[in-house]
Amino acid sequence: MRVKPSRLIFFLLFAMPAFAQNPTYDSYLKAQTAIDRAVAAYGGAAALRDLKTVRIEAAGETVHRNQSRRPFTFDRTPYKIDLAIDAEKTSLVQTVEGGYPGGFKYASGIAIAGTEGRSWDAVRKTRRIIPNPPFSILRQRYRYFPHLLICDAMRRSPGARHLGVVKIKGVDHDVISFSNEDNVNQSLYIDSKSGRLTKVDVLTSDPFEGDAVLETIYTGTGAIPSGRITRVAGAMTEELRYAKYEMNAAIPETAYALPADYSEFRAAPQSDPVQKHADGVYTVVAGGYNVLFVEFSNHIFVMEAPGGDNVSRQAIAAIKRTIPNKPIKYIAVTHHHDDHAGGIRTYIAEGATVIALPNEKPFFEKVVTSKFVLNPDSLSRNPQPLKVEVISDGRRVLSDGTRTVELHDIGSGPHTEQMLVAYVPALKAVFQGDLLNRPPNGDHPIANDTSAHFWNWIEASGLAVEKIIPVHGTVTTMDEFRKAVAEMKQ
Repeated sequence: MRVKPSRLIFFLLFAMPAFAQNPTYDSYLKAQTAIDRAVAAYGGAAALRDLKTVRIEAAGETVHRNQSRRPFTFDRTPYKIDLAIDAEKTSLVQTVEGGYPGGFKYASGIAIAGTEGRSWDAVRKTRRIIPNPPFSILRQRYRYFPHLLICDAMRRSPGARHLGVVKIKGVDHDVISFSNEDNVNQSLYIDSKSGRLTKVDVLTSDPFEGDAVLETIYTGTGAIPSGRITRVAGAMTEELRYAKYEMNAAIPETAYALPADYSEFRAAPQSDPVQKHADGVYTVVAGGYNVLFVEFSNHIFVMEAPGGDNVSRQAIAAIKRTIPNKPIKYIAVTHHHDDHAGGIRTYIAEGATVIALPNEKPFFEKVVTSKFVLNPDSLSRNPQPLKVEVISDGRRVLSDGTRTVELHDIGSGPHTEQMLVAYVPALKAVFQGDLLNRPPNGDHPIANDTSAHFWNWIEASGLAVEKIIPVHGTVTTMDEFRKAVAEMKQ
């Protein structure tokens, strides 16, 4: 059918303005303008396309938002990182040094070349292969380098959208959003005049906070940042200063090699995640952590809620398979850190009562009020009130006349101000978290200031202790513990 010219002109006159005012198209155009400005600020499209490698050397501090000595505080420890990324070959080499409050120190490395990954522990002199490492390991480290993020935005500009203009320290910034290869939607904050990338953030789900924004903020005033700050839910978690920021420097092949004098790390095989230690006394491995659970006449007691909702649901499923038709009445955690209490909401959803140390009660009261809209957890799906019983005198005994568990606060130590352990008289064993860690391959334990404090408490307690069951790693005998403390003192 032939269209009359008058009708075609009528269509163009009315359709073009409608298209130009389309919110999606308008958002795309604004995003493209902001990206073009950023591309120019970071050397131009040709230079960014030719960018092959980037490297930083940085030092600063880790801010322990959920790993400090007491809740609602932010202890700091030194941190160093040397990171090189080859974007063309999708490879990286990284070494880090850091620690946690209480004498915990680590020094490790990771190297990924395409589909091959390797890691090593410079403290224990062990190494291991990472089969088929996920691309997210590389992608997460892009946030150290504004140049890589602007490269990504340039490649993905057709999918970018403009979210609006916000002020950062009084300066207007265009906020653009796009998804990367991992389907992670990230927002870039680009200075509306200079084109400098000031910040990038992503939505995340935090085990304590619930819905949270993870922010990476670049310090300095030029395209080469002087450092970066990270925040989760508004709280600082890292502050780094860049000593070196290199582009297109070759990464030698030797950088990807594992240390030749390190031994291979091989975790002890475990076919069944549930281990029976005595009648009614078990541990279950969930998410790589050990969780203690004890059967009483009409209920179950659980010690530790590590990780988050997924780990706790995994542990609870194993507990119910082992002890069917009995409720989990009590849940206690060794301390408030997220790798030990991050899954507490799952047990609250089960109706369990939290046995808590005094300074932890306000913390858990806050945790149950968190909103999990982005990634609904068990408590969001099955709301239950928080029930708390506080250990007021440093000790709580659970017993049904047949089986007994003693909960003890070992007092203020280098790692936490209050720390709970579970003593099981039938086993002559103490279940604890972070007081003495041991690798899952059964390698010898290494003591630190926190371990020495724990050793002194055991000696003063008068308890008959023959072995230590950890949240992290494998069982340690008292002879092995004594040797580790002696080696530390030497």
